Amino acid sequence: MADILFEPLKFKNLTVKNRIFRSNISGRFDNYDGSGNLARINWEEKFARGGVGAIISSFVPVHIRGRIMPNYAMIDDADKIPFWRKVGERVHEYDCKYIMQLSHSGRQQDMGGVENLFWKPLSSTNQKDFFHGILSQAMTAREIGETVQCFAEGARRAREAGLDGVELHGSNGYLITQFRSSGINDRDDEYGGSVENRTRFVLEVVRAIRQKVGRDFHLQMKINGVDHNNWLYPW
Repeated sequence: MADILFEPLKFKNLTVKNRIFRSNISGRFDNYDGSGNLARINWEEKFARGGVGAIISSFVPVHIRGRIMPNYAMIDDADKIPFWRKVGERVHEYDCKYIMQLSHSGRQQDMGGVENLFWKPLSSTNQKDFFHGILSQAMTAREIGETVQCFAEGARRAREAGLDGVELHGSNGYLITQFRSSGINDRDDEYGGSVENRTRFVLEVVRAIRQKVGRDFHLQMKINGVDHNNWLYPW
């Protein structure tokens, strides 16, 4: 049975040489302004050289207001594409695939930065984050539409950088969870209430991504196995 770990794993539009994936490990390697550096490249290369079939990046913010914490390379602008292209090239030297995790913190920002000193983080709700106590501001319909496009543009830039796919960070209390969770989402518009409404945001993200990258680019999502109302842990 152990042999199956070393057999190729085929998705619809992606084939990975084996079934060993390096999960999205955190690591504050990058520059405060959201640009990347050699520390990130060298870190990713070590796993590729070690033989893993695919690497899922640590969270990559699609907008400055969606940074979970500083010192993570972003994908919020075209000027980030050359760095991520270099990451992909270095990893691909070892026949390893690279999947970028597109993220947005919403109200759950795990470390303060300049951006949350001047405005409240955007979320599905006005209720403050119970994990860190950070104040929150419910997104308007316009802000939701803008954020959807931030995800879509992030995916487009990832493809332009030559990466192998993207993953939506839809777990661990961050923005997509804040919309999907009935314990957090207290909206009374088309994005709140029923499970269909609470799922509307992420479905719009998926459709917008497909419009930008087509049907042949790998797309996956990380989701929670269990939700504990509006909290991350049962206690």
